[in-house]
Amino acid sequence: MKNIDLTKKNPIFDFYPAQNETIGIVSIPHSGENLPQEFKEFLVDNIKDLMQDVDYRVHELIDIKALNEAGIAVIKSNIIRTAVDLNRAKDKALLNWKTNSKGKKVVTKEPNIEQATLLTEHYYSPYYEMLKALLNELSTKFQKPSFIDLHSMPSRATEYHMKYNPNQDVIRPEFCVSDQTGKTCEPEFINYVNDKLKEEYPTSKMNNPYFGGHVTVHVDQMFPHANNIQIEISREIYMDEETQQLVSEKVNKLKPFLTQVLIQTFSHFGTDRH
Repeated sequence: MKNIDLTKKNPIFDFYPAQNETIGIVSIPHSGENLPQEFKEFLVDNIKDLMQDVDYRVHELIDIKALNEAGIAVIKSNIIRTAVDLNRAKDKALLNWKTNSKGKKVVTKEPNIEQATLLTEHYYSPYYEMLKALLNELSTKFQKPSFIDLHSMPSRATEYHMKYNPNQDVIRPEFCVSDQTGKTCEPEFINYVNDKLKEEYPTSKMNNPYFGGHVTVHVDQMFPHANNIQIEISREIYMDEETQQLVSEKVNKLKPFLTQVLIQTFSHFGTDRH
């Protein structure tokens, strides 16, 4: 792949290239847990409050090696979203969460304009530059490149969540697959994914309670011809939300299944070559 160094891991994100010809891309922007030293003066030192809205260990819910061998590239952020939220617009990403979704204050002070500019360019821009490079490459091969942004969500909506989507149920589905309500992929793509997920997790829904985030919107703006969706996984189906720990029995069920759904999806839609 031109202009991308595959031999080193970037401290800002990890990139796992496809071991065969690339047929799709998985992005994981919210499971990072690293808090760079430059941010510590702006945030509380309560790690549980900082971790409240991290998509805890989502990268461990897929078999990255198997995905790579199937031709699927994976990019995963290492930076905690409380510092830089990659699923927000560039001008809003830095220290976006003033309080977490349970109402706990996490930002203690704001950087000045120079600090904010430097931190954003260093910790936000590289992820999007990599996404653009990967999708550019995929677009040279396929009429409709395939892209999935992978997240997790609290199993129950809090007051914070209801404010943004008051029509959602308090108890959330096991999966939410979203495409900005029909804007970012062909119907066959999102329907295929949702139907596959329902084989083991029957409450999977489309565009409820989420519609897709900034990554989905941004990819659509750059590559409107792509099949581009967001998948949210209920944290209840793989972890203890109170202790913020993985539950092995749940992960052992979810991981091989979700990996296979991703491989089947990218393989099924990775045939429309130029």
